[in-house]
Amino acid sequence: MDVGEAMGILSVRARTTFLHCMEVALRLPGLLLFELWWRNREIHFNPDLFKQSFSSYLEVDQIIEFIQTRNFDQTGAQILSYTVVLISLMFLLLPLYKLVQVYFHISSLLLFSVAHYLSARYVQLEQNGDPDLKLDDFAKLERHGFHILAQLVLCVVQSCLLNLENDIARVTLAVFLIPIIARMCAVPIDRLIIAHNVACSLAILVICIYVLNKTPALLLSIRQSVRYLKVIIILRGFGGGAAILWYRLRFAEILILAWLTMFFARVYVHLAGKGRDFDEIGAIFLASVAESTNTPLSLLALALTVSCFCKQILTIAECIVGGQRGHRHVLANGGYTGALTLALLCAQTGVLGMRTEQKAFLLGLVLFIVLSALLQSLCEILEPQLLALAANRLTSRGQHTRSVFLAIIVIVTSLCTSAAVIQFLPVDLWCLIIVSNCLLTAVHTLSALIIYVIYVLETDSMDVWGRADYVVFMCKTITCGVEVLLALNVVCYGHWTLTSVVVLVFYLYFSVWRRLKAGIVGVQSRRAAYSSLSQLPLVSKAMLQQRRDACAICLCDMVEDARITPCKHFFHSFCLRKWLSIKQVCPLCYSDLCKCKVPGALEELFLEESGSVDTPEDIGNGNAESSDAENSFEDEYFPWDMYNGSEIYY
Repeated sequence: MDVGEAMGILSVRARTTFLHCMEVALRLPGLLLFELWWRNREIHFNPDLFKQSFSSYLEVDQIIEFIQTRNFDQTGAQILSYTVVLISLMFLLLPLYKLVQVYFHISSLLLFSVAHYLSARYVQLEQNGDPDLKLDDFAKLERHGFHILAQLVLCVVQSCLLNLENDIARVTLAVFLIPIIARMCAVPIDRLIIAHNVACSLAILVICIYVLNKTPALLLSIRQSVRYLKVIIILRGFGGGAAILWYRLRFAEILILAWLTMFFARVYVHLAGKGRDFDEIGAIFLASVAESTNTPLSLLALALTVSCFCKQILTIAECIVGGQRGHRHVLANGGYTGALTLALLCAQTGVLGMRTEQKAFLLGLVLFIVLSALLQSLCEILEPQLLALAANRLTSRGQHTRSVFLAIIVIVTSLCTSAAVIQFLPVDLWCLIIVSNCLLTAVHTLSALIIYVIYVLETDSMDVWGRADYVVFMCKTITCGVEVLLALNVVCYGHWTLTSVVVLVFYLYFSVWRRLKAGIVGVQSRRAAYSSLSQLPLVSKAMLQQRRDACAICLCDMVEDARITPCKHFFHSFCLRKWLSIKQVCPLCYSDLCKCKVPGALEELFLEESGSVDTPEDIGNGNAESSDAENSFEDEYFPWDMYNGSEIYY
């Protein structure tokens, strides 16, 4: 791929990204309008209205009475209210090119307002000026010419935005030239306001006529959109169609941007409008979050914002540690876990119907829960990466530094979160769960960091340290014990009520029993590894020097402390012990070490090794003419106590 193709791909990606961002920004006002309408809607129904018979609605006197007793101001307000809903849906559902045309029309309306302001300003200047008008000098034409030129520029821009091709339609845009022309025609100053009012009336009339002419095209576009929606639902089903619309109309991005806009607007109000200091940034943050979450729609937007925030943090953490994207399950589910937790807890506590102070407190508690889940996801990404870095000597020092620095950040953040929860929130069940999860994350990350240091020291050292595996096992065992104690603390000191018993039972299973079971399985696996290793004989140093073989597990030369399996394979004792803690099979041929007979295999190997000097027939006949060196070699390589059932020589 040459430079031209690369630049072409980059330009296509940049164009696509720009179109996505522009679409989200253009659809944003629709969601904000719908949010404001939801907050301020007031709909009242009269119960007596539904008790009357259907025929009463067709009587003329009932219709006249309904009209006479109707509050038309409230009716007009409701009509305008539902018009706002229609406009918001139009912003959200129209295709992009139609949405751009809508913004062009809105811009033309804004230009009409600018023309109205210039016309009113012109009338005000003329009323404050000389009542006599004589256009016998160029300087006297300057103000009038300036206003005429300004109005013409506005008309040209409006014509380009609306793509008008009719000459009469273009002329109608210049209605605010009427006061200027009237004044230049020597209309008295006290009558000049009438010309301005006439221009305003004509402008409103022109706008109404234009809207009536464009409404059929808008309705046709809506019909096409509805038809397209029906086709999607028929082909993909209701759920699949909703998912396609959610993705193509970018509802998630719009909700996130809308909530962030409302949040930062509330932060600005607290800082600039109410004059609060940055020392109260925590209270300002919680109050802004509470004031920005008043409807189910804004609650969904908050959940999606938290999901996006968590997912971006996990992705950044994955890039920092330099992983190979091996944690797709964490990156894919981490953000949605936080969003689902926030939505369920807010729905359970009824946070939308509370006052701002109560809402801020509960949302702060929920955000602490989400933060603890985020820290746990970071630990899940960090732990395997630390182990991979410790085992690889080719990784850069910067990658090690970044991973260790991120681990320290996770530990410190977990401890600070626990301290903040204890300090600012009353101690109850949820607070205990948050503190326990944060401390568990800190302990788990610290254990992974200690194991990483041990493996790095073992990898960098020239001599193999056989006790490293034992230290790592003890570290994991202590970590498991601390985790179980912290989880039991929550179960013991939690308030056992009818509402919290289900939460405590689930917490007891997932946080206590599963961790305890994992620790017991680890201890049993280690005991089984030691038991299996004790049945395998040691190989002498002389035999290892003669064979000059390498361990198939660590790929290092076997100089001392090696074992032989029943399938005639040689390994380091500590390497084989690590392997047997996981699987009770040979690392090379995968034969089951528990089912193989060690004495028979060793005898067969002994016959093969000694066959170069004595034949099997000579050995079977009890030939006593073997040399003393060969007998000493046999005694050194295979201790005869093995065949007598005595203890193995180590």
